Amino acid sequence: MIIIFSKNYGENTTDDVLNWLYHHKKDNEAIVRINGDDLLDKDFYIDISNSEFKFNNQKIDNQISNTIWFRRTFDEDFITIEPQIFSEFYNNRTLQNHLLSELGTIYRYLESFLDNSIWINKYSESLNKLKTLKLAEKFGLNIPQTHISNKVEIINKLVIEKNLITKPISDAVTFYDTDSHYMMYTSEVSEIKKDGYIFPTKVQNKIEKKFELRIFYIDDVFYSMAIFSQNDNKTKVDFRNYNLQKGNRYVPYQLPINIELSLKKLVKELNLKTCSIDMLVSKDEEYYFLEINPVGQFGMVSKPCNYYLEEQMSLLILKNYEKNRNKIKK
Repeated sequence: MIIIFSKNYGENTTDDVLNWLYHHKKDNEAIVRINGDDLLDKDFYIDISNSEFKFNNQKIDNQISNTIWFRRTFDEDFITIEPQIFSEFYNNRTLQNHLLSELGTIYRYLESFLDNSIWINKYSESLNKLKTLKLAEKFGLNIPQTHISNKVEIINKLVIEKNLITKPISDAVTFYDTDSHYMMYTSEVSEIKKDGYIFPTKVQNKIEKKFELRIFYIDDVFYSMAIFSQNDNKTKVDFRNYNLQKGNRYVPYQLPINIELSLKKLVKELNLKTCSIDMLVSKDEEYYFLEINPVGQFGMVSKPCNYYLEEQMSLLILKNYEKNRNKIKK
């Protein structure tokens, strides 16, 4: 059986991969997709003692080696407490976080329940971005000088000495209200007009870039795209701050062999089957590693560069499925 963990909205990549799977698969390959909110509104049953797992009345056998692609689960805001149970926002938010934690525990259990299977990424394989930066440096990649502090005086001193940007220490989130949403972007840092302490903040040296790179790694191959975002004031600090009137230019790009070798050592160390990698090339043509996202979007690399990564992902899933089946026959 092929199992895909995903979500059912805002995830066109999974839809595209499934289309390619149905195009390439043979008739005897059963495919099951489990979305995060299926745990709330579809038949879902686990019997711990008897090691049973059923989804939509279909038994998923953990004694055989399934092929599993972990793509996504749900967005953090997909559970809303309505009507509000408590009068205080804090208590409603605490309850919401508790329910998300409950679902996360189920996903972690399913990893152990299906440990006989071949997984392409896992729910539990979230990366520490600070640790990943240090590993990248260990494997010969340049990284921006990175500082973390809660003391305003230290950050202001750094601002005087060099140009800085700031970005989240972990993952960026999006905030919503009734008619808008607010995204976290990489931003330039200016002097903080206060004294004392703030929440621990990551700042990095701003590197004047020639262009950015978005790279998708799959089946031991790097598919790279150059993003010419530096000539637009709206996108020059963070290309995700899209200029919808005049988009950046995206083109296929071939990484130097030494950069690919260093990246390969890094993804092997992190035990990643697929991942999205952000880098940039400075004006003096030095390559800088920025971060890795194990479940990053790859449609935005696939389509402009005609890489057909959705088909490549389907072929990787089927290759693992065939490997499983041949192992069982032996």
